[in-house]
Amino acid sequence: MQPRSLGLINGLLTLSVWSIVGLILATNWFGVIPIFLFILIPTSALVSWRSTSLAPQLIKGSATLKLYAIDGFKWGVISGVVFWTWSISTQVLAAGDPLMGASFTQVVEYIFTISLPFTLLFGVSGLIHSIVFYYLNRWLVVNYS
Repeated sequence: MQPRSLGLINGLLTLSVWSIVGLILATNWFGVIPIFLFILIPTSALVSWRSTSLAPQLIKGSATLKLYAIDGFKWGVISGVVFWTWSISTQVLAAGDPLMGASFTQVVEYIFTISLPFTLLFGVSGLIHSIVFYYLNRWLVVNYS
């Protein structure tokens, strides 16, 4: 199995599974389109890229569950920081948002009570996804190589 094939499989699985979950939970079908475009497609591309870069080690047999877990957590946290930085910057520029006229301490409180916990949640989500993909990819390499 080629590294690129494993990355493509993981990216398409991420896109498919979370698209189905999003469509099942959606009350407004048109409201899902921006989420697909700005969150789900970049996330699937990130999963595909990271899976492709880790696949050679998995194929050689030198990849470990710990490697996948740390990589998933790290990139989950990075994507969370990017998401919340983007979110806070648009809220600061928009009129009528929760941070309008906020003092420095209120912004820091927002970061530590909302942004940081959700960023860690993104990291845990990346960790869980990478563990699942480790076992799936290991199974694919053993059975289809």
